[in-house]
Amino acid sequence: MALKPLDVFRELTAREPVALDALPYDHGIYALYDHTGLIRYIGITKNDKYGFHGRIHGRHVGGSEGRSHKFSHAYNTGRMWRAKKDDSADALQAKALRRAFARRYCRAAFLVVPSTLSSDLAALELAVQAIAPAEMLAWGSKRSFAPVPEPTSLVDALLDELRYTPEQHAAIRRQAAKCPGT
Repeated sequence: MALKPLDVFRELTAREPVALDALPYDHGIYALYDHTGLIRYIGITKNDKYGFHGRIHGRHVGGSEGRSHKFSHAYNTGRMWRAKKDDSADALQAKALRRAFARRYCRAAFLVVPSTLSSDLAALELAVQAIAPAEMLAWGSKRSFAPVPEPTSLVDALLDELRYTPEQHAAIRRQAAKCPGT
C-alpha cells in the first residue's frame, strides 16, 4: 500500500513538533520548524543510519554551514557566525552557540514511514513538497537561502542560560564582527 502525499502532508503538518533531542532513530519524512514556530523545510531521512535523530539533531544542527544542513546554515549569523572550515577558537565557540540555539529554540515534526515503503521515500518527499506552500520550503531552495537575522533577544537569553563567561562573550562578539552584512 502506497502512502498518499496529501494525507502525509496533512498528518505531518498537524503533528505537534518536538524538541530536537527527542527525535527517534526511525526513518521517514519530517518538517523543520524555525525559532518562531514556522515550518521552513520538509525532507526525508534518506540513508542516515541514525534516522530522524541523526539527520536532524546531528547533521542539520551540527553540520557544515552549507545549505544542506538547514539549521546550521539558517542560523549562521551574528554571534553564531562561522566561516566554513574555520576551526579557530572563536569560530568553534560561535558554532557551539549555534548548535545550542537550534537545539533550544527549534523543533521538528516527523512521520515514520514503514521500512516496506522506504524505497518510495524520495518520491514521497517530492510529492509532499509539491503540495506544501512556498514558505514551508524557504530553506529548501536549490540556490542558497539567506541566513535569518540574528534573533538577538533569544541569543541573549541563551547566553544567560548557558552562563557564558566574559571570554566567551568576547569570542562571539569577534565572530559577529566578521559576519558578512554586519
